[in-house]
Amino acid sequence: MDFARDVWYTLVRRLRIDLRQPVWLFFSLTQPLIWLLLFTQLFKSIALMPGFPTGDYLQFFAPGLIVMLVVFSSAYTGFDIMVDINYGVVDKMLVTPANRYAIIIGNILNAIVSMSIQVLIIFGISSLMGVSIETGGTGLLLTLVIVWLLGLAFSGLSYALVIATRSHTALVVVSNMLTLPLMFLSSAMMPQQLVPGWVTTAMKFNPVNYAVEAVRPLFVTGYDWNAYLIALGILGAFAVVGVSAAVLAFRGFGK
Repeated sequence: MDFARDVWYTLVRRLRIDLRQPVWLFFSLTQPLIWLLLFTQLFKSIALMPGFPTGDYLQFFAPGLIVMLVVFSSAYTGFDIMVDINYGVVDKMLVTPANRYAIIIGNILNAIVSMSIQVLIIFGISSLMGVSIETGGTGLLLTLVIVWLLGLAFSGLSYALVIATRSHTALVVVSNMLTLPLMFLSSAMMPQQLVPGWVTTAMKFNPVNYAVEAVRPLFVTGYDWNAYLIALGILGAFAVVGVSAAVLAFRGFGK
């Protein structure tokens, strides 16, 4: 119970900080909105190509954009704890009876809450533009489960990197180096059957692609339980790795 209480207090503390600065939530949506409003218009004729799974590129791209938003958002969450480290907040928390692991878990859960709000906003805007979800409310919930796992993984790795290096520069460099290649080596923007063979091979080792392949059918064709369950297993394992990395890095903090 003490662990759960400490997680809750840490989560509430971070939520209060975010609520005092809500403008940052909307700034973080700037890039996804540009992709949604401009990219889909520039490349809408791609959907007319033979073999394209749907005649509407916006309908095809929206689920991929949701996954992209989660990757970009969660990859930079380490900045939150970097601020606390620089201002000595973490050091002060560590001399309290609060559980050391609860502190990092609470911070990661805050990132998931913030990310979920962003996803729902993008989904709402997409709906206004004409995007529908074939599987309805259940499909939206299943989408959130997938992106939660992906967000846990990348947030955990982001926190682990910052805690290990104590450097925001390292976070920027590594995140910039990884996020775009992970997105382009997935089917977020182009279906697998229309990309080069080596990209298709790379997709098999890309957890982001499994997220896209699990979410897109929920929007376009209906339930694909095989793709969904495979993604659930892979992303679940990825989430365990990410959160474990953050916990292990934080265990040695200040020692």
